Amino acid sequence: MWITLIAMTVSSAMILVDQTSVPLAIPHAMDDLGADPSLGSWVLTANMLPLAALMVLGGRLGDIFGLRKVFLVGAVVFAGASALAGLAQDFPWMVAARAIQGAGAALMMPTAVAIVSATFPREEKGKALGLLAGFAAFAAALGPVIGGGLASLDWRLVFLVNTPLAVITILLTLNATAPLKLAKDASRNLDLPGVIVFSIGIVGIVYGLSQAAELGMGDPQVLVPVGIAVIAFIGFWFVEKHSANPMIEFRLFRHLNFLAANISQFLAGMVELGTALLLPYFLLMMIGLSPIAAGIALIPATVPIMLAGPLAGKMFDRVGGRIPLVTGFFVLAASGIAFALAVSEREYVYLLPGLILQGIGLGMVLTVNDPTGLDSVPPEDQGQAAGVINTSEQLGGAVGIALLMAILVSDSIHKTQESLAAKGITPTPGETAQWKAFIQKIDAEGLGHIDISKQPETIRFALNDVLAGHVAGYEAVFYTTAGIALLGAIACLILVRKTDRVEGFEKIFVRRSRWVSSNTGRTPAVTKHPPTD
Repeated sequence: MWITLIAMTVSSAMILVDQTSVPLAIPHAMDDLGADPSLGSWVLTANMLPLAALMVLGGRLGDIFGLRKVFLVGAVVFAGASALAGLAQDFPWMVAARAIQGAGAALMMPTAVAIVSATFPREEKGKALGLLAGFAAFAAALGPVIGGGLASLDWRLVFLVNTPLAVITILLTLNATAPLKLAKDASRNLDLPGVIVFSIGIVGIVYGLSQAAELGMGDPQVLVPVGIAVIAFIGFWFVEKHSANPMIEFRLFRHLNFLAANISQFLAGMVELGTALLLPYFLLMMIGLSPIAAGIALIPATVPIMLAGPLAGKMFDRVGGRIPLVTGFFVLAASGIAFALAVSEREYVYLLPGLILQGIGLGMVLTVNDPTGLDSVPPEDQGQAAGVINTSEQLGGAVGIALLMAILVSDSIHKTQESLAAKGITPTPGETAQWKAFIQKIDAEGLGHIDISKQPETIRFALNDVLAGHVAGYEAVFYTTAGIALLGAIACLILVRKTDRVEGFEKIFVRRSRWVSSNTGRTPAVTKHPPTD
């Protein structure tokens, strides 16, 4: 049982480290592969698209064919694709390998959570899922440290390190995890129309939002895919309504704890993945650290995750998910405010309170989300439910990255242009392009390791204005994360209870309420239909 937990924790940690460590390797990879630096975001996007699009499918396949079997297939795919990415000889090769890697991860992440949930007894489930989520979040926060260190040696190591870890995971799973019995009443049919329409919707929204920071929300490359995604999601709802074996059972959202877990995971993903991308860049540009030093500087955010995660899991076993989730989101909101107040100082020591609070907040929220959601759904739907929750996190991450990056870019550009206009200066397109190239250089080396005196006059003249503009942008970003966290606290306060609210309504609603329990689905639900005489 505990070896299974170790195997699933290593797998989840490996996938999340891959997401947060790769950004620091991209500048080196693009230079070595002779690719246009402006295409570097595709190294992330190519992985994120299949990961987000296929996550629910991965969980559903686990319910149909067996969680252990689907997990092992995903681990083999991930291991092979990681090796291919590390051995890439050109940019298309890299993008293809990253896409395959994302597909493998989509099979692993939901089935790993569902395997732990199915393996441990009820009285230990919260602690086990807490350890899984806590150490995975700790690893994700540690990603920049690993990425910066490995990239300073050879960027290929950032990808190649996944292969032996995946092999260890496979061997531990084969040795310790018994094939879990399939639920007798679970459907064995796959909803292919639903899979296709849902994947189109996810790809459209993730791709569109990933382009928003660079091109602006009004650009056709953003509006068209987002519009297609909206149409696809509407179509998905109609397809699922009329499907005998839907990919997503919407009845699961009648379980208010499951609904809350998805809202919480979406909002936490916005903060987690959005700040995971932007914080290293702040350290590189605004404080001037090198990539490896920037990674090490984020360690104060990782240790609290490792400590808070298991403690939050134990708290869930005693009191349920409401208290730790609400508390975690309030701490996360405090971290956003602490960061916003610190950025104008442009010194690392002022960031420490925000880093520590963020580690505590994420450790609590990400640890408790999974048991809160999975504990409220039937056993035969565990894989699907885990896939939905993980998809919520990835979607939240895509939205968070797009939103926070757009805020940073728009505010910093506006403030910089305002400052230059006061001096009577209007940058030309050539000067703007020169600055974009210089910022990419900062992201690869750190501002403190660049000799400013040897830079062109355009860079030297506008440096202070650009840095002041970025201070304003980062302040807006972190106040936004505080607002997102407060929304999470409110949602969890309203929705989450220790006992999921699909039964025992007489204790929840007033006496004259016309809400009653019904059994129109496979599990008790809520309906507004009045009782018959």
